[in-house]
Amino acid sequence: MSADPSTLTSRDLADLVGGRHDGPERRITCLTALEAPLPGAVVVWPAPDPARVAALAEAGVVALAVPDAEDGAALAEEAERAGIALVSVADTRLALARASRRLDFRPLPAAAGVHPSAVIDASARLGADVRVGPGTVVAAGAVIGDGAVLGARCSVGAGSSLGAGSVLFDGVVLYDGVRVGRRARLHAGVVIGADGFGYALGPRGAEKIHHLGGVVIGDDVELGANTNVDRGTLGDTRIGDRVKIDNMCQIAHNVTIGDDVVIAALTGLAGSSSVGSRVLIGGACAVADHVHIGDDARLAGGTGVTKDVPPGETWGGLPAQPFRKWVRERYLVGRLERIWAAVRELDRAP
Repeated sequence: MSADPSTLTSRDLADLVGGRHDGPERRITCLTALEAPLPGAVVVWPAPDPARVAALAEAGVVALAVPDAEDGAALAEEAERAGIALVSVADTRLALARASRRLDFRPLPAAAGVHPSAVIDASARLGADVRVGPGTVVAAGAVIGDGAVLGARCSVGAGSSLGAGSVLFDGVVLYDGVRVGRRARLHAGVVIGADGFGYALGPRGAEKIHHLGGVVIGDDVELGANTNVDRGTLGDTRIGDRVKIDNMCQIAHNVTIGDDVVIAALTGLAGSSSVGSRVLIGGACAVADHVHIGDDARLAGGTGVTKDVPPGETWGGLPAQPFRKWVRERYLVGRLERIWAAVRELDRAP
């Protein structure tokens, strides 16, 4: 989903990733794994081995992105001998992210223009260069920003908005009254704005609480496949800027999430819980309702949060507790059999 690869050189790549360029300037056509080198490729190599450089060159690799190290003389010599450009960076993972974005040539989920089978309400507004795939429906009063892409069988509800440059992959559903910011990426099966799980228990069983709020999602947000974000009960469910949420996560009604939060797969945030900024949440975590997770906190995978987590702390376990305490408890549990055996021997002593 990027520009023509013929325009990218190794010096361009060095500028893109904030690295230092050494050796010949080479033209780059693709990004490949170390184990599967391709002609014209750049390889991001976190732990480079000078002895393997010649073999990569023989396979056609033209550039290496490697850690900037003081002891890199041997690697530089091998790269120069092989005619490979060397791009030295402070963070190879960040370099991988930027290089992969520039060298992503996969097709967009919709061709240029509006597919004949799409249904666009007369009152909806589409910006310039919007792409709409087959079977997609854009309801009354919806607003689609410039350059947005809507894949096949998407649904944008009445009065909803999608920011410029955002991409909806196939089967994404935005209910009515949903606002999604610029440059969002919502993967297949994402549902935004469904009713939250709210009921009042009365003499005739559970009576539905109708959810009259909406959902507001910031800029540069990515939501993984089959993730759900429920609408608020009366106010809005809110997700900040640059939030990244993995596949199959549940964000319940009235939840608020700050900026730069990362949430791994299978995690659920219950209604009216809140997450600060720059929080990292591992996979399969469960956060109870009305609980707050402070700025810069971290949750280990599988954590069950039942009370507030202070800012900057790392917690784990079920119920959640400070990480070191949890790890010590798990260590002691693993020694219970030996402790019990020792106690029994003491009981048997005369």
